[in-house]
Amino acid sequence: MKHANVSSRGVEWHFVSTEGRALLAKLDGKDLSGEVVKAIPKRRVVRTPGIFAKEVRYRGWAVLLKTLVGGTACREGRMSLALAKVGIAVPEVLAFGAEKQGGLLRRDLLLTREEPRGKSLLDVMLQDYPAWPFREKCCLVEQFGAFMKGLHVSGVSHGDLHIGNILWVPDRQKGHRFVLLDTDRVTLKNHPLSRRQRIANLALLLSNMWTLVSRNQRFRFFRAYGRCLDPKGRRFVAELEAKALNHSNRIWRKKAQRCLYNNRRFGKECRKGFTILYSKRAGIEELLDGLLADPDRLLEEGQIFKAGNTVRAARIELNGKSYFLKRFNCKGLGYSIKNAFRRSRAVRSWLVSWGFRHRSLPVPEPLICLEERRLRLLGRSYLLFEFVEQTESLAKVWPRLDVCVRKGLLVRMALMLGRMHLFGGLHGDLKWSNILVRGQKGEELYLIDLDGSKIVGPGKHRAKRKDLERFLVDLTRVQLGDSDRAFFLKCWERLSSRAAMVWKKA
Repeated sequence: MKHANVSSRGVEWHFVSTEGRALLAKLDGKDLSGEVVKAIPKRRVVRTPGIFAKEVRYRGWAVLLKTLVGGTACREGRMSLALAKVGIAVPEVLAFGAEKQGGLLRRDLLLTREEPRGKSLLDVMLQDYPAWPFREKCCLVEQFGAFMKGLHVSGVSHGDLHIGNILWVPDRQKGHRFVLLDTDRVTLKNHPLSRRQRIANLALLLSNMWTLVSRNQRFRFFRAYGRCLDPKGRRFVAELEAKALNHSNRIWRKKAQRCLYNNRRFGKECRKGFTILYSKRAGIEELLDGLLADPDRLLEEGQIFKAGNTVRAARIELNGKSYFLKRFNCKGLGYSIKNAFRRSRAVRSWLVSWGFRHRSLPVPEPLICLEERRLRLLGRSYLLFEFVEQTESLAKVWPRLDVCVRKGLLVRMALMLGRMHLFGGLHGDLKWSNILVRGQKGEELYLIDLDGSKIVGPGKHRAKRKDLERFLVDLTRVQLGDSDRAFFLKCWERLSSRAAMVWKKA
């Protein structure tokens, strides 16, 4: 765990509370040492027992600008004091001040009290929330809706309102308590926020929660917020969800593009005649070495699933684990020339797979993408995925299931495909052999074979309808009646009004 020191020497304190004065006297000019919570070139947050210290440094033109308008840490301290006066829960401010050199601001410092048992709401939603009982989930969502209503009625607008900037604190009496963080981006008005301001503010928040809560829980949030029980409220929610979805799509697209470059999570390099894209995770170097030694040999020695002129795919063993390896064959000089100035199918599948995963759509994790080129002419290309164990295709599983289990499985498939279409995903080949099922009752579903998949923007109704119709071909082929088809479509429509519009416009 990384530790760092924050110096209080040279700081001119603009505000010091009674407890903050005792803390500074105890430090007596010494450095405050603790665990690094966040560290970027200009900002660092350090935690010591019971205290958070936020230090912001300025360079270049920012020095002159911040000298004129004030530092970020000091602004956060002042805003937190103002919010506390109107009853908004914020971290207790102990002290804040700035250090100047030659009359120019070089850094400022904010000291706040640590909230006992506090935890980022983002971490709660990712780690704890999925395992909570239904009633506990409802309680959290409803109380969070009431908290947001209180903020907006009080005239609070947060310019960076995502759930990572909300602190969750368990409360024995109320169940859940929420604290607003990073208040330097907050604007406090002397009147409640307007409809337009509420939509803009909530769209940022909702875009974080699309993949973390169900539609039912979103309804509970809006009911607690006070907007969904009347026609005007329903229009408000519809407009908000559309804006949040557009915002989410921009974020997901940006995150997916990172898989094509070198960064903290992904890597790109050239080795042994291949351009290599890979996910930075434990053991990836050993995996790369084993794959690059001879990918074709690994493919031929594996369990072959597909052997065509275009694609060859197999389950392989590497370093004692199973993986799924797919090769896109080079089909001659014309194929190489045609793909000289565009992405190969492997890279397109790599990108769309990560686009699906960022949308929390169930696809196997892609690990490595290899692309062979000479003078830009495309040769072989490969994709390596995690192998999803203990699964069978939907086409094989369906005949063994009884009527009740089939009904439940239809619901889960409707929700999965509805989410995919809502978020702009098109599979391109939704036959039942491309849907994997795990569990006796089909509790887990996976989409595979994303070679023809893409992600589109709003609209594209005809393409989404065509994507769904390919699924319904197999649904009809297994001799299910009109009632089952109607049941599936009804469940699909309940997920998303946009998905419902796609079908109704057919």
